[in-house]
Amino acid sequence: MAHNNTVLGNMLQFLPRHVFERQVETHGWRGPVPRKLSYWSQLVAMLFGQLSSKKSLRDLVFSLGQHRQKLYHLGLTPAKRSTLAEANEKRPALIFQKTYEKLLARFQAEAGRQPKARRVKILDATYVPVCASLFPWANFQPGKNAVKLHVLLDSVGAPQDVQVTPGQVHELEVARRLDFAPGDLVLLDRGYVDFAWLFSPHCRGVGFVTRLPRHIRYRVLQERPGSPDSPVSADQLVRLNTDYSRRRYPETLRLVHYRDPETGKEYVFLTNLPDLPAQTVADLYRQRWQIETFFRWIKQNLKIKAFYGTSENAVLIQIWTAMIAYLLLLWLKVRSWAGWSILELARLVQNLIMSRCNLWALLCPRTADPPDQGQLTLFT
Repeated sequence: MAHNNTVLGNMLQFLPRHVFERQVETHGWRGPVPRKLSYWSQLVAMLFGQLSSKKSLRDLVFSLGQHRQKLYHLGLTPAKRSTLAEANEKRPALIFQKTYEKLLARFQAEAGRQPKARRVKILDATYVPVCASLFPWANFQPGKNAVKLHVLLDSVGAPQDVQVTPGQVHELEVARRLDFAPGDLVLLDRGYVDFAWLFSPHCRGVGFVTRLPRHIRYRVLQERPGSPDSPVSADQLVRLNTDYSRRRYPETLRLVHYRDPETGKEYVFLTNLPDLPAQTVADLYRQRWQIETFFRWIKQNLKIKAFYGTSENAVLIQIWTAMIAYLLLLWLKVRSWAGWSILELARLVQNLIMSRCNLWALLCPRTADPPDQGQLTLFT
């Protein structure tokens, strides 16, 4: 009888151990020397907690204890709750961040073999409310504390950049530190509309689509009315009207006035791309909702809303292991032939995580049709 690895063991094949150990060698000097629990055991245990939705460290350690015979093949040694809690509190979270970045590079190298789609990226942030007395470092508002996740999502659904800050840090403060490549097209919420910042990526050949804030004053230079049967009511080239705004963005901008056929609500989209069809601008901004779906998905299916530890380092380690778990699930989706959604994969892994089975025979049955090579649909 052929030996089959566990489902978790199959998923860890995407993350070679030597890649992780290299990060430990590079950044491990920042933390204490491990005595009983290795860094690899810590990573695998946290991934087990993420993928199996364990409510607490006690629950996580108890569940691992029920699979002692299978831990050896994962390179995992049993750990006490207090040992794992201390590791999350004191060991550098930078190791797990760099591991995610290496894993993302490997994923993108494989996904890049498929036909390239438009380099559309979505930038947004979300709050995770926490208890003010237990998380005093996560300042947000008087009497309220929160952890804030700033995410740059690509068109495949992989978070290209993830930054974790206290809730009071504004989105623009993080956006100014991001580096976009010429040819990128960034979809933004109107909370990111700062003309001094928008002009900087514009000069580097980066496009953007966002919504126009209501207080912005402008002068119409050219107007192309939409057809009567089109939801686009107007397509305008404009220039900012006040001296303050013109100093920060001296070039022309484009406004697309769009009325939603279903709700009748009117939207005004702001972009620096003069050549795209007006309907395409509206369709692009509609894609921005994917990041809202992403935020809702990780909060519902990974351990993001409830944290195993209260220190900033423990929270960072838990969030980075959640991102690694998400990327592993996304990688399974890309490899699968049978059209599994990422939600179905998460449920499958949660139920079979320590079962020995041929995972690829399950995900890629021989009777399945070959996958469509078009744009990947992430959440449906």
